[in-house]
Amino acid sequence: MNDPLVEMLSCVTDVRREQAKRYRLANILLFCIFGFLCGAKSYKTLCSFIEERFALLQAAFPSRMKRAPAPSTLWRIIGLVDGGTLEAVFRRQAAMQHGALGGGPGEVVAHDGKSLRGSYDTAQDQKMSQLFRAFAAGTKIILGHVAIMAKSNEIPAMQALVRELGLAGVLCTADAMHCQIKTIEAVKASGGEALLQVKGNQPSLEAALEALPVRYEPEDCHVETGKIRRNRQEKRQTEVFKAGHRLDLPEWRTDVVEAVRITRTVQRQDVATGWKWRCTHEVAWYASTGQGNSAASYAAATRGHWGVENRVHYVLDVSMHEDASPALCSNCHRRVGGCTGRPAVGIRSLDRFSRGWHGAAFPTLCCGSLAQLCQDHAPVRHRCGGRVPAAALARDGR
Repeated sequence: MNDPLVEMLSCVTDVRREQAKRYRLANILLFCIFGFLCGAKSYKTLCSFIEERFALLQAAFPSRMKRAPAPSTLWRIIGLVDGGTLEAVFRRQAAMQHGALGGGPGEVVAHDGKSLRGSYDTAQDQKMSQLFRAFAAGTKIILGHVAIMAKSNEIPAMQALVRELGLAGVLCTADAMHCQIKTIEAVKASGGEALLQVKGNQPSLEAALEALPVRYEPEDCHVETGKIRRNRQEKRQTEVFKAGHRLDLPEWRTDVVEAVRITRTVQRQDVATGWKWRCTHEVAWYASTGQGNSAASYAAATRGHWGVENRVHYVLDVSMHEDASPALCSNCHRRVGGCTGRPAVGIRSLDRFSRGWHGAAFPTLCCGSLAQLCQDHAPVRHRCGGRVPAAALARDGR
């Protein structure tokens, strides 16, 4: 089968000797992707998956493999793969999928970080590993990700990811941590626009935005009223104000062109009485570098930003058990400060390789956790006759 993903994985450099290439690298990588998507959490379970579905996998993706690799063999093959090269392959595949699904200028790209809760090691004084992802809200594809360094945070990670992806004409959204002048400059340099939440970490800007409704009327307004669900009803009012020269902050005048105020009113029904309602109000401010956007578009962008939490982080934690996997929550970030995580690639017909698998969201999430495996277990020369140390096998749950 001439699969585009197999062709792209063939671009990953295989550093093994010709005599040691019994297992084709592109097929091994692809089979590991399928194994992760079907619930594998360690090298042993990956090999079990390949062995059980070996005939079907060989029929779909022919190679010279005679049998499924052993866990130790798979450990050595993955350990020789360069994680940066593999991430570049996944990014190219994600860009192809993004374009095929209609993604392009005007797309909302949500940026957010996530900690791998199972990656800390108190014995070695190692903190949790963190990943930062860029998620296309419209096409539901992860466009790329970077690892957050141990003594750093999400702010420089987003700036680096925006420069690397170079997405022109998109609207980049992020939480209040990224409301920084350098972040806005990085987004504008790549040809995009930024929509960033403003909170107490920028007190002067927050106060300046809160003063706008006192002196000026909104340019546009959009109201959404949701249905009564789970004994509550939500109303969201989005208002757009002109900023720029109206702000008393010279450093923000060129970057904050429009200010967006979202008022969220939630009425919750008292289930005990059935008639009493409690009402809560929440106000959120956003700074936008765009100009002339409607309130409805801003309302859709702010709601779409939560897709990175609901459609990515929640799925990876609950459905794919990313935090509970020993193979994924390893010390790869400490050894190689490159890219890890789950870049998005589309994989069709996954139900052929799994039991009872008919999900539509998972093919767009795909398994870049393989990149973590490639960066963990850095290739080294073992002194025990080429065998994998027992400690390394035990660490991965084998």
